Amino acid sequence: MTISAVILAAGRSSRFEDGNKLLVEIDGIAIVRHVCTTLADSNVDDIVLVTSEAHGSIAKAAGAGRWRIVENPDARDGLSTSLRAGLHSIASDTDGVLVALADMPGVTTSFVNMLLSAFVENKTSIVFPVARDGRRGHPIIWPKSLFPALETVTGDTGGKSVLADQKDLWRPVPCEDEGAFADIDTRADIASFCQIRRDDAAR
Repeated sequence: MTISAVILAAGRSSRFEDGNKLLVEIDGIAIVRHVCTTLADSNVDDIVLVTSEAHGSIAKAAGAGRWRIVENPDARDGLSTSLRAGLHSIASDTDGVLVALADMPGVTTSFVNMLLSAFVENKTSIVFPVARDGRRGHPIIWPKSLFPALETVTGDTGGKSVLADQKDLWRPVPCEDEGAFADIDTRADIASFCQIRRDDAAR
């Protein structure tokens, strides 16, 4: 079985107060590289990082690793265009695609592997994290059967509409780690994320 990963990193970071959030360093490492290395350390087979510029600042901050850069010149038209660019760049024999958001550095390699294992058990399912309170998180693994539906999505919503229409395929994986549910949009989000890391380290 082959599972590819697509990291969506072509957004404009419009809610962030100064610059691009993916370039902010946490422990000396840019957020986008945190996400890339998390997936690179996992059991996923192939990794695509979708950026708005193949040689732009995000690609440079990601640096070298077990991932390749795919440029999305239509990034201004929303998240769906990056998803489509990623899907078009993976191998045709891919059984599933793990879609990750580049602004979620709290996702862990161990949990990514849990999601992958759940998908291996049933490659027709949609696998994603779920919190005790019912919140759904990321990354999400989509089966090959839904690639055509994902490619028809428009705007800035990603695969939310497809997920809502396919509840019979849901295979939620319980997750206690807040990192799977918290993305970074503002400076306050970064401060909160770093405080949680300090608290966890102190325990």
